[in-house]
Amino acid sequence: MTIPEPRFYLKDLKSTIPTLIYLQAKYSLNEQQPQRVMLTSADKIHPSQWDGSKQRATVSRRNLHAGEINLYLDKMSNAFKHSFRTLLIDNEIPTQEKVKEKMEEMLNLRPKVEVKKVTLYSFIDLFINDSKANKKENTIRAYHATIKSIKDFGKLNGKEVSFEDINLTWYSLFIKFLQAKGHSNSTLGKYIKNIKSILNAATELGHNTNFIFRNKSFAKPNETSHKIFLTKEEIEKIAALDLSNDLQKNITRDYFLISSMSGLRFSDFVRIKKEHIINDRIQMITLKTGQEVIIPIAPLLKSIFLKYDFEFPKCPCNQVFNRYLKEIGEEAELISIETVTKTIGGVKSVRGYKKFELLTSHSGRRSFISNAILAGINSTSIMKISGHKSAAVFNSYAKFDAHQNAEKLAEHSFFK
Repeated sequence: MTIPEPRFYLKDLKSTIPTLIYLQAKYSLNEQQPQRVMLTSADKIHPSQWDGSKQRATVSRRNLHAGEINLYLDKMSNAFKHSFRTLLIDNEIPTQEKVKEKMEEMLNLRPKVEVKKVTLYSFIDLFINDSKANKKENTIRAYHATIKSIKDFGKLNGKEVSFEDINLTWYSLFIKFLQAKGHSNSTLGKYIKNIKSILNAATELGHNTNFIFRNKSFAKPNETSHKIFLTKEEIEKIAALDLSNDLQKNITRDYFLISSMSGLRFSDFVRIKKEHIINDRIQMITLKTGQEVIIPIAPLLKSIFLKYDFEFPKCPCNQVFNRYLKEIGEEAELISIETVTKTIGGVKSVRGYKKFELLTSHSGRRSFISNAILAGINSTSIMKISGHKSAAVFNSYAKFDAHQNAEKLAEHSFFK
């Protein structure tokens, strides 16, 4: 198809005042489809200053803007031809609507759709929403707590915190703000970790171009937390308790023993079923990592399974489980003093706790790993059972002290 030549006309050739100039192009797609593209110029000109044969403004001293007007009319003509040609190249039918649409885009005549900028706050809301599909409820709560603290900090400065605001000065002041609120170093670390995760996601999606959060100085405050484990003797003391008069404590104790002899997390041992017991092995896919673990069943573990005939009762929720567990630990006389150092509000404090006061559902998993290492089982084999992929994380579970370590090493042939 031949590209038609556009022509220019005055809106009112008989006007006594300046009138609009418009482009017109007539052509047919076929006999039944006549097309007419019309597009007005924003320029006005008096008919006396218009050359109808050349379809351009007459250049003269009286018409100082004629040159500018003619340049724009040339631009309109070229826009029509380019739009028409582009549609043909793309195998599209050059209807008057499509040609005019492309012309308006080329001439910047179409209204621009304002793209709403994604702010830090709006992105965090999106980030939390997306995380609900694959993150635990506790993690989502931690994200909400993090954004609340960021917003509260922003209010102190009378403004909404933006991506650009987050620099090392902001980091330092935010840490001091959290310390003034009485938060521990552990909580500070979680908040900074969450902020870094959020900013990483925003950067990957192109919403953030401020990379200061990757600076080494933008680190989460660390404090080695005091985590206990129970020795085999202490586990046996718990196993020997007569809890027949308290059903919930009895069930809690038995699930804790399952964890202590298998290394399973709370999320896994609470859902153990008969079908997970295969050939004297616990065989299941862990909930947190989706990794398959196969765990030999120790005699104490087997006695618990037989006690319930492999039909396991409902376990209390984690909060209730931890409360019962502390009471069970007290009955088992786990009263050795554990010294705990914490930094709260920027102030370091040291306090002694009785061992049972520090018991949680995770103490069972930690006890299994520590006791297995002390028994001489190699770390690779233990990690196959615990499901750990990182040696650094795995090593953090080994909580035996220097004396226990020395006693174990003394049995090695190297020291004989």
